[in-house]
Amino acid sequence: MPPEIENVPIPTGRGREAQKWMEYHGYVDTTPSIRSSDYEGVLHCPFQYYLSRRLGLSPALRWSKALSRGSWFHKRLELYRDTPEVVSSCTNKMLTDRLEELEEICKTIGIKGESKDKVLDREKKDFACAMAWYQVSMNLQLPQQKLPTANEFLKQEHFRHLGSEVGIRLHMPKIHRAGKVMLTAMLDTLLYHKEQNSLYIVDAKTTAGSAEERLITCPLEFQTQHYMMVLKLALESNLVQSVYDLPEDVRVGGMVHIAVQKPTIEFGMKDRDCEEIEHTLQRGPRKGQVEIRKNYSGEPRFENYLERCEDWYRGQGEYEHLAERWNMSPPINYSLTYGNLLQDEDYLDEYYARITLIKKYVQCKAIPKNFPRSANHLRQFGRMSPFTPFYLTPPKEWPDIIKAESFIQIDRDEDVEFIIDASCVARPLCTGNPLTQGDQDG
Repeated sequence: MPPEIENVPIPTGRGREAQKWMEYHGYVDTTPSIRSSDYEGVLHCPFQYYLSRRLGLSPALRWSKALSRGSWFHKRLELYRDTPEVVSSCTNKMLTDRLEELEEICKTIGIKGESKDKVLDREKKDFACAMAWYQVSMNLQLPQQKLPTANEFLKQEHFRHLGSEVGIRLHMPKIHRAGKVMLTAMLDTLLYHKEQNSLYIVDAKTTAGSAEERLITCPLEFQTQHYMMVLKLALESNLVQSVYDLPEDVRVGGMVHIAVQKPTIEFGMKDRDCEEIEHTLQRGPRKGQVEIRKNYSGEPRFENYLERCEDWYRGQGEYEHLAERWNMSPPINYSLTYGNLLQDEDYLDEYYARITLIKKYVQCKAIPKNFPRSANHLRQFGRMSPFTPFYLTPPKEWPDIIKAESFIQIDRDEDVEFIIDASCVARPLCTGNPLTQGDQDG
């Protein structure tokens, strides 16, 4: 630890001295843009927002099963229009690149041997699970509904695919009640409806619970508001039209959410090849009866897990008991939140209030005491947050914790390629309510 110097005393609390102490050790705060995840971040724990967004701290090997598999599902969705050969080539390269990245991280922070192998094997398993979920669920016909499968929906002829992972960055104009702040959005998929002259954002959600229940809250979520608003502002500035050669009067049609329930079955020992053999019971009340047993051998194979996922999603074979449940509430479903919500004053007031709350923590001085701690936020996905040590120790120890716990500094705004990027809105918005002009039902 560097010695105490005249202008940078060792901090005794969470005030201005703590900020100076972190700067002295190279951890200079930034003024980040507002992203879709920031509202939940500042709502649940402003202090973690300070650590992750203002200081840019991230565990080098941060992992959760839910986030990892959800991420791989999203990456597969980017390739929904491609042939199986292209998909196989692209996803294999994605996995290879990710494994190489993890190997480099492990080397940097001193993880090797069996510990490194566990990290790599975990990633391979997450990849295999997500690929299987996607292949089955996106082609699953919803029972008792005259709806196309999710894949069929996305591939309808009236849609023109504009891009996947479409990054947008711009300033909210001062005319808006929230003031001038930087907004960013990363759209999973952006579609142009040729017949309606409207744009649709597609976003996938993997969920442990009911797909139908997951969709109910989507219109209320900050992400939905934020994505549609950012797209609206980009259209009002003619930014999207110029990039994709679209009519000037194109509008926000809405946001399509695809919810996929994650199977309760894991890729593992049950996915080895097996043969069924008859076994005669030698004792007990069922003595003399014959039952079928499975004799497993070899290593788990993806094809076997895919078959089990097929049975699980369709409620057949070993999972026939799920059939009735899926008839009532399918494990995949999709919904549409229309862009005309951007005409609703209550909806907009809520969005502005949320932006104002985030803005408070974006623009205030990065002094730790300005960011209240929430103990309830420390348990995530059934385990303690990797940021827990910062909650329990004084700021003078934080530089040592960063090194000991293998945290790295990243700038999420600079780690993204923004296809649509503007430092300000190019042309003034119309007078009156700027969000009511030209919006119609999608």
